[in-house]
Amino acid sequence: MATQAQVAPRRLVYTSPLEEKALNATGPATEQTYLAQLLAIRPGANEDQVAQASKLLADLYALIDATKPEGKPMAKRVRTIFEQVHKGFLSKYEDKATFDQTMGSGIYNCVSASALYALIFEHYRIPYAIRQKPTHVYVVADPAASNIMVEGTDPQGGYFLPDARFKKAYVDYLAEGKLVSQEEVARLGVEEVFKQKFQADKTITLPQLISLQYYNKAVLALAEDDAEQAYRALQKAEKLFHTTETSYLLVESLRYRLNGISYAKMEDVEKLTDFYAYQPGSKYQDEAISDFRGLTQKFLMDKGDTATYRAVYKSFQGSVADSATRGTISFVYYMQRGRMKLLQQNYLPAFHLLMQAYHYNPTSPELQGMVNALVQQESSRSGGGIRMLRQLDLFVYEHPREKGTPLLAQAYLHTYGRTALDYFAQDKRAEGKKYLALFEQAQSGKGAAVENEAAANVYLAASLCSGRANDLPGVKAYARKGLSYEPSNPSLQRLASLK
Repeated sequence: MATQAQVAPRRLVYTSPLEEKALNATGPATEQTYLAQLLAIRPGANEDQVAQASKLLADLYALIDATKPEGKPMAKRVRTIFEQVHKGFLSKYEDKATFDQTMGSGIYNCVSASALYALIFEHYRIPYAIRQKPTHVYVVADPAASNIMVEGTDPQGGYFLPDARFKKAYVDYLAEGKLVSQEEVARLGVEEVFKQKFQADKTITLPQLISLQYYNKAVLALAEDDAEQAYRALQKAEKLFHTTETSYLLVESLRYRLNGISYAKMEDVEKLTDFYAYQPGSKYQDEAISDFRGLTQKFLMDKGDTATYRAVYKSFQGSVADSATRGTISFVYYMQRGRMKLLQQNYLPAFHLLMQAYHYNPTSPELQGMVNALVQQESSRSGGGIRMLRQLDLFVYEHPREKGTPLLAQAYLHTYGRTALDYFAQDKRAEGKKYLALFEQAQSGKGAAVENEAAANVYLAASLCSGRANDLPGVKAYARKGLSYEPSNPSLQRLASLK
């Protein structure tokens, strides 16, 4: 049964060292942590800008402190903060504003203004809640008592207003990921399910609000047909705080990015595997396998570019969550690499690759035929049996669980026979007898067989070696065993009749 695995996160492309540092901050979050994360959305943001914003906040706190807020009723404390913020920061409302613009020039929207209020309430330890509606964000101070709404923005100016197509596609996405049942969709309808599930009225945290700033940036990029920019922003939104809405838009942005791609380089391939990384369950498993086969042809078979092909395989393995699909991709990878080595008559590396493919699909007749042919071809060369046996033993040492597989048993049987023949041909009787015993033992097992001619040739070599050692009983005994496989063999008949 296929299982779901956690896929590896994609490498983010940061727009500044500050952004990379801020989005990967560890330890307890502080006001400075949040401030850096909010400012980092600006490309090229740096520590000097964080320091400048910190000074602006410090000046604001000094003005608020001058009013001696301690001991005053909550409503007056919040009113003072509201007035000072509007007086010192909020000068112009724009839908596309980001927090760095709010701090630098007073341009703000519902997200950036709410983030500023949240920072200030954090500083003064005033209880607050950030409320999120489908098209708006605002802050409530002292939500358990006074419940004071701090609203300094245009509530009609939202960060995203989905249309009917978007609503249906999003509900389909929820159903495919089993986040909502088909029965529920049929019963409630697309509009109601969307209303309940997509950014429904809820309370969010400051880290979620910071994530929302990146989400907002991505939505604006999608509206401008900049899928690459949208994807990069959504990655960061997802890193800061996971939501189903963000995951869905990630998939949508990836879908746009794939239009017209030729997959000429790894950067293109990673766009494709990014798309598969965010798919729920086993969705698109056939498409993933088909795409991998196509890239196998492109990079391995046509170009012989093994290094890039390895990178392609690694990218797919790190992206496809369904274990059955990953197994099929692994089978294709090892099978085709093994086939290439086989065509180059590089038999020993080919054997290791094909046996790894066998692990993922032991029932493939084509693979079994290739391995059997490979073992025979390699071991038929001078000294090949001994070389092949070393490779078999090495493979079993590295993959002990594969020892009892029928294909490996067949390979051992043929190789024991050929190794015995090689040693007898070199007049190394002790070694020859050792591997002849192993050959006979392997013949008695299930699932492995050797052609009569091949078995007869092993005993012919043993008989001839005995003759060179002046061991007439051995000559005749081995010859008679050989005749049990090939009764009409004239050489064995002659040796068996010696007196």
